[in-house]
Amino acid sequence: MKRLVALVIAGAMSLALFGCGKTNNGGKSGNDDGDKPKTTTAGAEIDSVTEDVGVDFRQKGQKAVFKVDGSLDLAEDAWMGFIPGTKGFKKEVDADELDVLYSYNCDDERKSGDQYVFEFDNDSIEALDDGDYIIVLCNTDEDTGKVLLYFPATLDGPDVTPDFDKIVIN
Repeated sequence: MKRLVALVIAGAMSLALFGCGKTNNGGKSGNDDGDKPKTTTAGAEIDSVTEDVGVDFRQKGQKAVFKVDGSLDLAEDAWMGFIPGTKGFKKEVDADELDVLYSYNCDDERKSGDQYVFEFDNDSIEALDDGDYIIVLCNTDEDTGKVLLYFPATLDGPDVTPDFDKIVIN
């Protein structure tokens, strides 16, 4: 039943992403700032929202915060992590071997409304090498877990630039 619900959600998100022609730039057209990926700078309050797939990214004080749609089926030990490089993943066990920074979620204290919250300290992000990463969301920390979605991001010190235009839903 969980697989069926996940497939229905993934299908609906795919239709919304491709079938409706919805854009991530708030309906703007042309070469204005809405077409550029958002970058967070330490201490800034810059928002980057991808409603099509239910991922929200904000820089709040000394933390980088990702929020994910609460309708996803996540276990209490679900995690989001940074993996160096540009290769995507489908299995949790493969992503778990290579992650260099991760955050657990799903306890009631860290769930904000109907979204799951994953927080990363800016100091931890800044300690990583600058460059290209894949950010993965795994439904559980068990070897049988799955990578539900992933997207590329570029790190430059504490600055994170997620590329939600290239998000992949497994």
